[in-house]
Amino acid sequence: MNELLKRDLLKMPILILGFSLLSLGMILTKKAGLGMSSWGVLHQGVSLNTGISFGWVTLYLGMIILVLSVIFLKSKVGIGTIINALTIGFLLDMFDNLITYTPSSNFSAGFMFLVGLLIMTFGRSLYISTKLGPGPRDGIFVGFSRITQIDVKYIKPAVEFTVLLIGYLLGLKADENLVGVGTIIATLFSGYLVQFYFKKLGFNPKIRNQRNLRDYFVKNES
Repeated sequence: MNELLKRDLLKMPILILGFSLLSLGMILTKKAGLGMSSWGVLHQGVSLNTGISFGWVTLYLGMIILVLSVIFLKSKVGIGTIINALTIGFLLDMFDNLITYTPSSNFSAGFMFLVGLLIMTFGRSLYISTKLGPGPRDGIFVGFSRITQIDVKYIKPAVEFTVLLIGYLLGLKADENLVGVGTIIATLFSGYLVQFYFKKLGFNPKIRNQRNLRDYFVKNES
């Protein structure tokens, strides 16, 4: 087996843990009822308008975004990118069905949302730091940060405000209130949290250090 591939496969448990934490955090913020993250608003807005489950919408949009990201941002497609696109939707639907708790007070809702936000941003940072390829959505802000050399804490909110606007308009059409104080908090501060976690994990998104599937074949040929 290719030595590079063998080393990367050893990172799989961390990758899967990152995906699981990301999905769990997203569902916790959703169940808190204070407004979802920008991508969550978009996915739920599409789900409400199409009747497709939240998880499957996440998967389908992920595939579309991945193709566009590769074409326009020259994003790399690694093992992590593929597994993200194929599993995140399943994980989201799984946690959505498993977590049945409904907050009974503003305090419990706020606490649930805060825990979800911290878990979601850490999971996102953890899996990206494996350098096995960013997921379709995260590839957008990672790609823009690399191209512009602007910090993630500025790039990510700009991307998410755009996504939020689209999702909000879809939500209005479905007569569903998806946006709340939690949405604004997540949009404004998730970039800072991700950058904080990146520093702790020793990852620099401005450097071209994400794995590309092509790298394994290049190694084989050498």
